Amino acid sequence: MIIKGRHIQGMGGANRSIKRQKKFFEKLGLPGVEAVFNGTINLSTAPRKYKICRFDYFFPSVQYKFFPRKRTEDFGFISIIRLIHNSETFHNWGYIYVPHSSPHYGNEQMFELIGRKIENFKPGDEISVEVADTAMEELP
Repeated sequence: MIIKGRHIQGMGGANRSIKRQKKFFEKLGLPGVEAVFNGTINLSTAPRKYKICRFDYFFPSVQYKFFPRKRTEDFGFISIIRLIHNSETFHNWGYIYVPHSSPHYGNEQMFELIGRKIENFKPGDEISVEVADTAMEELP
């Protein structure tokens, strides 16, 4: 399935979160997470809506400690087969990242992506991601 959208500016908090979370995801067995850029790409698919049907990786009740609080959270990941940006194709680029405490969780038109750094990438850019047909479905 190909999902088309546009990169929109985020709130900026993911840079610190991803940097801290990567070591936990690596211990849990998420392949390639050490090469992931410390941040997310916010993909708006509006007006199209999508439902997540299954995760390739799901880590329930991940407990991690960052001063001054300790928290537990569920994380889901959908493998991105291809990411296309400005006619460049990146194979096995990264994941649709679904932290269940994110303000985007459950939003059928907004998804967070994590993967290798892409040069010359900016808000407003159009991108397409390909995921397994069984991972997501487009809603009417």
